[in-house]
Amino acid sequence: MVPVGISTAWLWRRSIHLAQTHREHCPHLLRPSSLSLHLGRQLFKGKFYHCEGLDTKNVTNKSDCLQANYRWIRRKYNFDNLVQALMSLFVLSCKDGWVNIMYDGLDAVGVDQQPVRNHNPWMLLYFISFLLIVSFFVLNMFVGVVVENFHKCRQDQEEEETRLREEKRLKMIEKKRRSKENGGAEAKQRPYYADYSPVRLYIHTLCTSHYLDLFITFIICINVFTMSIEHYNQPKYLEEVLKYCNYVFTCIFVVEALLKLSAFGIQRFFKDRWNQLDIGIVALSIVGIALEELKMSSALPINPTIIRIMRVLRIARDTD
Repeated sequence: MVPVGISTAWLWRRSIHLAQTHREHCPHLLRPSSLSLHLGRQLFKGKFYHCEGLDTKNVTNKSDCLQANYRWIRRKYNFDNLVQALMSLFVLSCKDGWVNIMYDGLDAVGVDQQPVRNHNPWMLLYFISFLLIVSFFVLNMFVGVVVENFHKCRQDQEEEETRLREEKRLKMIEKKRRSKENGGAEAKQRPYYADYSPVRLYIHTLCTSHYLDLFITFIICINVFTMSIEHYNQPKYLEEVLKYCNYVFTCIFVVEALLKLSAFGIQRFFKDRWNQLDIGIVALSIVGIALEELKMSSALPINPTIIRIMRVLRIARDTD
């Protein structure tokens, strides 16, 4: 994941640096592998064949195998060409199935010759040296170079992030300083409610009061409680009580929305996203009640009860 603030140009420069480092080190790391590749081809080219048949005890070469109507088959991993040799060395370096390749090398007699068990045990030196030098040392050294470069890239990235955070912090300090300098001039400006009538000013004071938020939170909690006591096969009287409770709660929220529209004005009211949520819930609640009275609640895309549950979101707003 690319950290926020890190430019694409910086990432491109780090990628180029990493590629250059690999280009510098790869020739040194590939030399032992190249030597093992060519040496393996010289030692085992054309020797990884065997005769497959019912009785191969008397078979010593390819001609005997074919005369007995048997099959002269090449091993899956061999050193006959560059591609096959690379594949065989790859299996050896992965140390998965390398034992079979080593045994084939120990049993190899010659070109078109039937393998003999442990014919040339000195070939063990080739496989052991390859495993020790290439598989363990060279590959681990290559991984070490990669890890070291990634650590360096990470360190550079952290330094870049620190620099960007410091620049952001300085910008915030400068912004606060300018805000304080302009605060005196802004303080002299008249508040938007200075020209309100006494009644509207009283409504504004009420809507900006913390007590109104506490009252609405209390109403929402009661609303949640009434919704929580609804259950399957509930009595008819309880259903009627809960229905009228919902009417009361909806009326309270409608009055609150109208008071805030009067106190703040339409434009200032709808600037607040919480107010947009409130007016949306109120509108949907009214539509839900109307459809319930008309026995058309199924026309709503969602259950009206779900709309009432959304009032719980008001608690997060009022405790903010």
